[in-house]
Amino acid sequence: MDATLTDVKPTTAPTCATVYLRQSSDRDGTGLAVSRQREDALELAARRGWQVLAVHEDNDTSAAGKRARPGFDAALADVQQGRASVVVAWALDRLTRNARDRIRLVEVCRDAGATVALVRGSDMDMSTPAGRLVAGVLGEVAQAEIDTKSDRQARAQQQAAEAGRRVGGRRPFGYEADGVTVREREAAAVREGYGLLLAGASLSGIAARWNAAALASGQGSPWRRDSVRAVLANPRNAGLRALRRVLVVGADGAPVRAVWPALVPEETWRAAVDMFADPQRRTAPRSARALLTGLALCGTCGVTIHGGGGARRGFRNYRCPSGAHFSRMAEPVEDYVGRLVVARLAREDAADLLADTDRPDAGQLRTEASALRVRLDALAVDYADGVLTREQVRAATARLREHLSDVEARMADAGRVSVLGPLVGAEDVRAAWAGMDADRQRAVVGALMVVTVHAPGRGVRTFRPESVGITWRT
Repeated sequence: MDATLTDVKPTTAPTCATVYLRQSSDRDGTGLAVSRQREDALELAARRGWQVLAVHEDNDTSAAGKRARPGFDAALADVQQGRASVVVAWALDRLTRNARDRIRLVEVCRDAGATVALVRGSDMDMSTPAGRLVAGVLGEVAQAEIDTKSDRQARAQQQAAEAGRRVGGRRPFGYEADGVTVREREAAAVREGYGLLLAGASLSGIAARWNAAALASGQGSPWRRDSVRAVLANPRNAGLRALRRVLVVGADGAPVRAVWPALVPEETWRAAVDMFADPQRRTAPRSARALLTGLALCGTCGVTIHGGGGARRGFRNYRCPSGAHFSRMAEPVEDYVGRLVVARLAREDAADLLADTDRPDAGQLRTEASALRVRLDALAVDYADGVLTREQVRAATARLREHLSDVEARMADAGRVSVLGPLVGAEDVRAAWAGMDADRQRAVVGALMVVTVHAPGRGVRTFRPESVGITWRT
């Protein structure tokens, strides 16, 4: 007997779902949190009989709106392009935690007639006013929670900073994961980095040395000049506490001391920061590669010379920037200057070059800075007691702060290292000089002498020492 129309059961395509997973912080990199979300979300889809089209995730990614979330974008695209009619997530705050993304989710699902299904929550049909209302209310609740948590965390961080304590975060270079225990191999590299910088080395040169030594940054990335600068500018290396890259100052006006040990003295750190703030205090141009670029002077016009030209003919040369006064082979000039450096530093009186009677006493400067901060505090008390007027306090404060700035600047000078130290007293000065990179050789030349390069003369093809003037620094 033929089947009637009522006996034929209509077939419907299974409901397709797209799954979204997110975890704000994955400090150990295991992804366990998103794995648990995945298990629960897939179980929910199987229980409902939904076919899972795709699983998208953004691990170790905040939903606060400051970072792109490709997984979230892909999940919305599945709905927008009609591939899925359900978005499955563990909770609404895994999907959105800012108004902008919440509006995107609501609008995309509303236009497509899609539903949001939550493992920890109810279904929300975004095609209905009630569903959109529930999503809005829950979203505002989640936003209030994150705002409250953010305020609480900010206050806790401020309190910890004022006490010199650490509150977590990524592992700082030079320290173990606790941020307090020194990792000695990296700490030695940090100390060397300060020494190289203050001796005239470039940040790129320091980065190359750290990369060659297979020292990874705290984030595991190769070193670049900007990441080296960030490390050397960090007050934590001097045992000082900073919050959001700003030095924390106590009630006495002095920098707050941290609970972790310092890698370098405060004056060394201040010297580096002073150099970053005032590039003119560098001993050499950042881009300089040749020994005398930016150091030696043209004997005709007095401007600094640079390397250039001649490379296609198989040799390097130096020339006056005007291009009119001279252009000559670099190697004989550099060899002559290098031999003079070695000869001077191999003499018995070379140690006298390290004597610096004008070098500031770092301990005395720290004491003076503390005294000035105490006097600043006393002014505030005198004003409160009516001993001084507002105008008197304002004038006295300006004078004391100017004096304090001068003392802190001299503290930076006290942190500068002698660029000649590694050569003076070396068993083999020539070998020590040859073993230096170009940055440090340049710093030595700049500390010892002023080099003036003259035109060799028409038709002269041999090097003449008198064509390179040397004025020794006293």
